[in-house]
Amino acid sequence: MVVREARGADVPQIVAVMAPAVAEGSVLPRDVRAEDFLVAEAPDGAIIGVVALSAWSAEVVELGSLVSALPGRGVGGLLVEAAVQEATRRGFSSIVSLTGIGGFFERSRFVQVYDRPWARARGCATLPSQDFPELSEAVGNKARRCAVCPRLANCSQSLLARPLPVARALASREVA
Repeated sequence: MVVREARGADVPQIVAVMAPAVAEGSVLPRDVRAEDFLVAEAPDGAIIGVVALSAWSAEVVELGSLVSALPGRGVGGLLVEAAVQEATRRGFSSIVSLTGIGGFFERSRFVQVYDRPWARARGCATLPSQDFPELSEAVGNKARRCAVCPRLANCSQSLLARPLPVARALASREVA
């Protein structure tokens, strides 16, 4: 198995891998742009897992839409580590995930953060992270997107974060 950047031709397979998770509600629906995704590719060329990286700010990137077509076989863990490496290469200082499977991410050295964008979007008080001060602005940016999500009323995802090693910063980066 190889983890690589997605290509335009991969989009239909990415959508197909994500479809069951989107249908069951464990992954939010999204527009699939190849440049946002890394894919796990089997030796026969089939895409067996996907993960997206979306900038919340110049310092913080979200690891999202993590789906494995072969649960329990290490595909998700490989995709998480590849996403961490890619986020580091792009010069981000932290990577975050909004998820219902916090334990999975904790095994990959992510830690719980109690400042959750969906809570801010609902107008609830939140606790800024002392360990990740760069998250405050980023969580605010994400909260504005959460405010228009049709699943906001029932959202209870955990926010987990992982600091990234200092990396070569890129001259420009587009924030979604």
